[in-house]
Amino acid sequence: MKRALASAALIAILVALLGGPAGAATAVSARYQLRGHLPELGERPTMRVFATQAEYDTYRNSLGEANVFPAAGSLFMSFDKDILALYTRGNDTGGRCIGTQIVAGFSGDTLSATASWQAGTCGAPSAAHYPFVLLALSRAAADGTAWLSTAKSVCLSVESQDTNACANLTGASPAPTAAATTPPPTATSSPAPSATASPTATRSLTPSQTVAVASPTPSATSAPASATASRSPVVLASPAATAADNGTNFLLYAMLIAIGFLVLLSLFLSRGGRRR
Repeated sequence: MKRALASAALIAILVALLGGPAGAATAVSARYQLRGHLPELGERPTMRVFATQAEYDTYRNSLGEANVFPAAGSLFMSFDKDILALYTRGNDTGGRCIGTQIVAGFSGDTLSATASWQAGTCGAPSAAHYPFVLLALSRAAADGTAWLSTAKSVCLSVESQDTNACANLTGASPAPTAAATTPPPTATSSPAPSATASPTATRSLTPSQTVAVASPTPSATSAPASATASRSPVVLASPAATAADNGTNFLLYAMLIAIGFLVLLSLFLSRGGRRR
């Protein structure tokens, strides 16, 4: 009897140990993209999920002047690997905002995420009390499974159950559509000619620049430019020429003085001889 009870207890423990991990949630990466306060998002907690960029753009445009959300290209995510989820708290007590640390896990057919409050209004006016957070959820769980294809709802709460809000998913896993809109071959093919056209533009510029640079040399052959060009070397060489001329002049003057002195000396001597 004791052996039967012991074996039953062991079986129950094994079932509990094996069944626990099976029912545990699988972690899913969640990264916040934007947070703040916006009254136009409603009075009650809401959750919206955007599986494609088209869905996100449609919602952004529907907000009109209240659109504070950046374009998909400015977010730190890509729709081929992630989806976007927008959680709004609605009319809150004020003086707090949703923190950036968000934990998400998938179990059964529901992805559940939890966040915490952070003191302050996160840059909004002190009277702001409509907090929201925009986050990106990875399409692949931590174990590599694609949870979105089997999920029916995405939920998020902030510390208490009264803040919980869920969004129903209607088989929204159109990642192929986001990836299918990849006609970059045409985009790459069209820039190819333009890219080849740009070198021709640069080529056409280089001759004109070389002509412009070379144009002063032909113009130097013109009268004013040639005059300045010819003057500059002459002016640089002119001091040496004047120095040579001055030397020859001094010799000529010395010879003339010597000749004059000899003439005067001969006259003086001739007069002295006559007096004797």
